[in-house]
Amino acid sequence: MTGIELAKLSVIPYLDIPNLHGRFISSLIFHDDGKWRMWMPAGDQLFEVKGWPAESFYFSAEPESPTDLYLHFLDFIAQRASFPELQKPILGLRDDVFNLSASLAKISHLHAARDEVGTGVSRMVVTEVEYLFSVCRSIFDLLQEIAATLWKTIHLHDTSVNKRPLKETFSKMVLFQGRESTQDELTERFGLPQPLAAYYKRNVDFFLTLKDFRDNIIHRGSQVQTIFSSDSGFLIQNSLRPFSNMEIWRDDEKQENNLVPLLPALGIVVHKTLSACEDFSSTLEKLIEFPPPIAPKMRFFMRGYFNGLFSETLFDASNRLTKN
Repeated sequence: MTGIELAKLSVIPYLDIPNLHGRFISSLIFHDDGKWRMWMPAGDQLFEVKGWPAESFYFSAEPESPTDLYLHFLDFIAQRASFPELQKPILGLRDDVFNLSASLAKISHLHAARDEVGTGVSRMVVTEVEYLFSVCRSIFDLLQEIAATLWKTIHLHDTSVNKRPLKETFSKMVLFQGRESTQDELTERFGLPQPLAAYYKRNVDFFLTLKDFRDNIIHRGSQVQTIFSSDSGFLIQNSLRPFSNMEIWRDDEKQENNLVPLLPALGIVVHKTLSACEDFSSTLEKLIEFPPPIAPKMRFFMRGYFNGLFSETLFDASNRLTKN
């Protein structure tokens, strides 16, 4: 948010104005004491309006609805790392999370409407699976854009460390001379602290799975495997990539010809993508001293049209991963 003098922001009682340090405010929507409070900018003024959000982010001590999502990386970035130079990738990241929730909802809707859609429903689901993988791949690059920009501003106490600029994409960051970089190589190439190099190493295998799937589809003309429709949901063969390494299905879900439900597999992909985001923010929080929260004693929540299914899918994925 630009064009509003700091003194005029004081009408909002939830903001720590003296400690903004040039950061932008991610939302002017707050939920407090059972009430929504919202401000709208008009020119160089702020006006409080009556209303409530349908799809948005807001600050609150607690979620207004049980389906409103709290994700540490979104809260951390909004509260402590919302620097102006990061605004574009931050907004892109938030939009991608909304898009993931919508993509899962579309697949569920297509199953409910499969009789009306007819025999082409599987083709529609295939295109949605391709899109979902592309969004997850995009999220890694947005995280890397944030990391590279923040890294430029960091001054290391140890002057003997040869600090170099980070690569602009996650792929260029973790691959070196056509192969996966080791943790020591990441430290040596960029002057990274060991915990940050370890973050890349922890997430590289899953990222390469996303990358290979997307590259095969977009650049090499590969196809997503055939998706089957049943009364219980869409099905895939668990013996075909990229799902062949997933041992997540329960015995009562497995059907003849190695067919298993699609939605749990997609839930795992989304869950692992968001877990990498959580890992990123937790690692940075421990390594770097950021300014204090913009809205003290509050957290940053995501409220969306499809949060119900999104929350259920992430919860289901977490349970499946915990049991493996």
